[in-house]
Amino acid sequence: MKALWQQRFINHVKEQRKFLKLVFNEYFIIALIFMLGAVGFWYSQALTTLPQGVWWAQPVAIIIIGLVTLLFHPVTLLQAADEAFLLPQERSLPEYLRDAYSYSLLMPIISLMLLGFFLTPFLARGVGFSLLQVILLAIIAIIIVITLISNQLTAFYQSSPHHYLLGENIILNFGLLIIAVYLNTWLALVLAVLWWSWCEYRWHRCLKKGVFQWHAAIIKEANRSYQLKRFYNLFTDVPGISSKVARRKWLDWLFQPITLEQKNAYFYLFARGFVRNSEYSGLFVRLTIVALLLIYAIHNYWVLTVIGALFIYLVEFQLLPLFKKYDAIVLTHIYPLTESQKQQSFQLLVTIVLLLQWLIMTLALLIFLGLHLTTFLPIIISLVMVIVLVKFYLPRQLQKLKQ
Repeated sequence: MKALWQQRFINHVKEQRKFLKLVFNEYFIIALIFMLGAVGFWYSQALTTLPQGVWWAQPVAIIIIGLVTLLFHPVTLLQAADEAFLLPQERSLPEYLRDAYSYSLLMPIISLMLLGFFLTPFLARGVGFSLLQVILLAIIAIIIVITLISNQLTAFYQSSPHHYLLGENIILNFGLLIIAVYLNTWLALVLAVLWWSWCEYRWHRCLKKGVFQWHAAIIKEANRSYQLKRFYNLFTDVPGISSKVARRKWLDWLFQPITLEQKNAYFYLFARGFVRNSEYSGLFVRLTIVALLLIYAIHNYWVLTVIGALFIYLVEFQLLPLFKKYDAIVLTHIYPLTESQKQQSFQLLVTIVLLLQWLIMTLALLIFLGLHLTTFLPIIISLVMVIVLVKFYLPRQLQKLKQ
């Protein structure tokens, strides 16, 4: 069983590396750097206006840490066929699960350490914590998440998984955080260690005497893997994951201005594809919402100028796959349409989408920042970015796609 885990772990790492290379391309890294910089700038500005010892700081810290600890699940790498083929080797399964348990702790521990680092100034100013108390709170959160994953593995040995253990996880998770924040961090640390020790004992007892619920464990691993692949599918095509296509009849009025003529055939096709396919319309909505949140939080005009231009570029770049989306459809080759009509129609669609995004961000800038001369700096630069992308950059990208 140990060799089986090692084989699956190697294949899992190879698969994750392949997708992460596609996700963290140079464009996404640039966007991530600017977004982290913008969030860091807003965070530092917000901390300067945060009153010391404000009453709502404790509940906010408890909710954030508590929800983050509940996000993580064990990575078992079990497959559907295991229910039949590995059943005779169930006595050797604990060796496999111990390796899975160790690997499952890696991401939660790293994430909580980063979260503790991020929340340190907030806890110091808003809650009044010392550095030692912040470190102890981070250790408590790490012990809690280790215990939660242990309990999720224990649930696979229960006759009715995910019932009382789920309630135990939620209640004791937030209960220990409340004790740590409101009462005493040392007391919460001792209670967390006691809870973890009891759960470890219970899990090892189940490993020796319990009956493993193969079906429940396989379904949970399939759901975890599917959610991760859905995230990857936002950036690249993932085998077995298809983007959601919806009719969206309530948006039919958007296509009424398009006259049913031969020259508009590709434009109608691209417009329908953009609206119906969540891979494109959903991404446009998500990026625009993130841009609006940053506009609301940040009042530095130079930073907002960069953010506006950056998000317009991200939308344009993410729309490029739509250009070749329908190349495999035979009718697009049979119908008497030229390649220039296709390119002009796609450029028109991109122009409309980017101008719509620019208009939404312009309204947000005017609402949140007011009508000032400096407000027009990000507005004008973003509009220039739209023109440069559509007139100069997009045609070059489409030529590369054709080749």
